[in-house]
Amino acid sequence: MTPGRLIRKILIATDGSGPALRAADYAAEIAQCTNAEVTILTAAETSGITQFVTYAVQATENLPEELRHTGAHIVESTKKPFLEADVPIHTKIIEGFAPEVILNEARDGKYDLIAMGSRGAGAGLTKRLIFGMGSVAERVVSSAPCPVLVARE
Repeated sequence: MTPGRLIRKILIATDGSGPALRAADYAAEIAQCTNAEVTILTAAETSGITQFVTYAVQATENLPEELRHTGAHIVESTKKPFLEADVPIHTKIIEGFAPEVILNEARDGKYDLIAMGSRGAGAGLTKRLIFGMGSVAERVVSSAPCPVLVARE
């Protein structure tokens, strides 16, 4: 460990959206320059509302397994810039409410930086136009135990 290094551990919070993938690009470059350890995290939300909407729209019977599969796909799609930069990565898929999952992992893992998109796949048009940031990013930025890199599309 190099003395005085500020960024040793980076948490990439991703939902596979354009802004999240852009945050991964920035984080890969930072990790390459600082030799930081990187963890790619996605939250698989299994709340009652999420389940109801998914069942109503897709008539899915095996929701948790489908969410884990989707999470694995999101994590895999986020790996590209790190593989290109030859940065070693860890991956995590954690079930739960995205802001809580991200903040808990950031605290428990003692990360030095969180990288994420300004809005995710679920951010509504009105919120994007008025606030420019989705509710997950807002909650993480306001409560994070470390700096947060927020990338726009």
